[in-house]
Amino acid sequence: MEVRVYRIVDKAKAREILERDEIKRAGYIQRDGASLGVGKGDYIYIKANDAVFKIIEESGAFERPENEEEIKKKIEEEQDAAMSGVGFLGM
Repeated sequence: MEVRVYRIVDKAKAREILERDEIKRAGYIQRDGASLGVGKGDYIYIKANDAVFKIIEESGAFERPENEEEIKKKIEEEQDAAMSGVGFLGM
């Protein structure tokens, strides 16, 4: 499985796509670009197979950002920090 990041360009259509069973099963993380320090817009981080990526890309509701690797790294760091915090609490 591969990890990709997409910027939402059509919120209404994106909402429809993100509600599809194939996308829900893959799971995704949605983050605001401003909170990540990468600019305006909403992004999704998703680990999936080619069939799921095809649905996302053909929808026209998403685009892959030029700074995809930077965004991917920031989201992964955020997730790691959250998991470290849970471990620290002894949960």
